[in-house]
Amino acid sequence: MAAEPQRVLNARDRSESPLVRVWHSSAARLESLSTRWAIAAFVVAGIITIVVMYGSRAPLAGIDRSVGNIAAWVTSGLAGLSFATAYIVEARRGYDSWRRKLPIAKRVLDVVATSVAMGMLSYLGVLAVASLFQLGFHGLTIDPLGGGALAGAAAATFTYVAVLAGSRVTGEGLSILATLVLFIGTIGSMLSTPDQSWWQWHFSELGNNHAASAYRFNLALILTGLVITVLANYVGHDIDLALRARNVEKKKRMRRVRLFSWLYAGIGIFMSIAGVVTDGMSFPFHVAAATGMTLTVGVIVYFALRYLPGLPREITVFSLLVLAGTAVAVLLWVPIHYYNLTGMEFIAAGLMFAWLTVFVRGIAAYARPETPADSAIDGLS
Repeated sequence: MAAEPQRVLNARDRSESPLVRVWHSSAARLESLSTRWAIAAFVVAGIITIVVMYGSRAPLAGIDRSVGNIAAWVTSGLAGLSFATAYIVEARRGYDSWRRKLPIAKRVLDVVATSVAMGMLSYLGVLAVASLFQLGFHGLTIDPLGGGALAGAAAATFTYVAVLAGSRVTGEGLSILATLVLFIGTIGSMLSTPDQSWWQWHFSELGNNHAASAYRFNLALILTGLVITVLANYVGHDIDLALRARNVEKKKRMRRVRLFSWLYAGIGIFMSIAGVVTDGMSFPFHVAAATGMTLTVGVIVYFALRYLPGLPREITVFSLLVLAGTAVAVLLWVPIHYYNLTGMEFIAAGLMFAWLTVFVRGIAAYARPETPADSAIDGLS
């Protein structure tokens, strides 16, 4: 019993350690920064919307100059700009200093790709919310002042999130960003495409017409692929940390890091190619790129089992289940003919992005084995 007060005292000492005080200080600074950017975004978006809508009333959604469309474009620009600014500023402050070893062109591409992806996600999010509320408030029109307030609120919300996300970019965050961009972009294209029978063919049919929905779908593919290439650097860095912790010889370690980084980037490259070269432009090339994504996942799983010592069993089991599930999805299409190609693509894509997220999070945990501090905290429970 005498040891209990000492254990509590030790816990209190840890909570007041310099490292924890720095963390709290950094978190408070980022919250303050995000709030200031959000307030500025509210003002800027509100003024722009009022000026554009001056002398007229507009519905929430449905036309080019609706409140939703204006707010979506303004929010997209402000969220993308704030994400890029936060990303660059925090990098200069020393966050993710390992990225300085990357070529300058790669670092610039990473900032551009993730910022544009954040901007597109904000754009689609505002459009979706505006369309939903328009259905609920059928026939409602908004004056410039009300439109400015609504657009300002949307811009403030997404800018706040963008600053926080850009300040602390992580592999887990990038995997979520990639998934959301593709998912929301695809859903938006499905709901707005002029070709209501697209699903009788395949998902790529969404990108084959000249409507805005097609451009959104293909852009979502391209941006998702680019974000995954950014994510590849984080996966490689985590694998490097994991192999260092397990005393893998340097030459072998660097070869494995490059291998997994390029393989993971390959998934994104294939996806971007599928967005650039649509099904209508070149069917064989488009299908080859789409097939390459799935095959690359299989190759990564094989090399992970072979070259990553001590890989958590959960990652291994889940990876094998995803491969098995993908094979079953293909068999249900051909030769069983349970559903068409769209059904197979839906299941395969869902499994692949579930694997992307789980693999990234698993590798991050694999890279950071339990520390003495973790053990001490566990001892308090």
